[in-house]
Amino acid sequence: MRSFTSSFFATVLVTGVTVHAAVKPYIETTPDINTECKTCPRSLCPNKIAYDSDNNFNVTCWTHGTKIMGDDLWLKSEAGCYVTQYDVREYPGDYTTDLKYCGRDSEVQKLTTQDAKLKYKTECRICPEINCDVVSYLNENTDLKLTCWYPDGQLIIDDPYWLKTTNNCYVARKNLYSKPNLDRLDNCGPVPLLEIANHNNENGTSDINKREPSPEPVPVPVPVPEPQGDFSVKYLVNFTIGEEYAYCHTCANATCPTKTTYEFDQEVWLQCYEYDNNLDSWLLTTDFCYVKETDFWQSPGDYYRFPSCGLFNGQPGNGDDDK
Repeated sequence: MRSFTSSFFATVLVTGVTVHAAVKPYIETTPDINTECKTCPRSLCPNKIAYDSDNNFNVTCWTHGTKIMGDDLWLKSEAGCYVTQYDVREYPGDYTTDLKYCGRDSEVQKLTTQDAKLKYKTECRICPEINCDVVSYLNENTDLKLTCWYPDGQLIIDDPYWLKTTNNCYVARKNLYSKPNLDRLDNCGPVPLLEIANHNNENGTSDINKREPSPEPVPVPVPVPEPQGDFSVKYLVNFTIGEEYAYCHTCANATCPTKTTYEFDQEVWLQCYEYDNNLDSWLLTTDFCYVKETDFWQSPGDYYRFPSCGLFNGQPGNGDDDK
């Protein structure tokens, strides 16, 4: 009996040592797609590093966070930031048994927030560039909660700053009624080019720490014309009146009352376009009235992804979704 007992405990001891030894100090991996390495495993947290598919790095532990494309497992890199498991190459083992757990504190979301309101119709994008996917089309006077700022985004008129919102998308600072106090917000960190198809946040982020699944955004088909001249991708866009007088109407029709009148060679900032029943194109200005497209020197087709006004009202758009 004594011999059996000694043998049994020896087996248990060896087994215990074997299990403990299976936990690795790190596992090397690389992203399959552009990904963000965040200060916490939540989609709203600021970024510390932006990885692309050429970056190899080591992960040291695992935790749970925002569910991305059906997967809520996140991995902590040696740099001290978190990437979602979905974005890295497939691992032949199990991170939850081969690495240690990062601890409960790793799952806590810490954010800076600040209230803001939109002055103009605004496209909230998955990253702070015009060529990034649109997460939502927001109307003027929409209340926002900002979480961080990004200083090197697409230049909008004269301002390169973009702000991330609790809807997990970015808006241009130029579209806000007033500039937020950046001292009260985190820097968003480096932001790679992202796509909704690869980075859908299934939890939704309208409320901080919201955990219930929300429907996946429906991607909007966007025809992309070649940019021309110096027009490039600036949005809001700046047009010049080409007629002696251009009447700005309260709706996209010449029969609607005139709100204001622009004069020849006057510069006007535009938000979106709309067609009337005769399929004539009208452009909504920042004075919130419509000018017929033919009253300008330029055409919306010269601008990359100039939006239809209907998109901001949940409509599929008039004709093409974007010019």
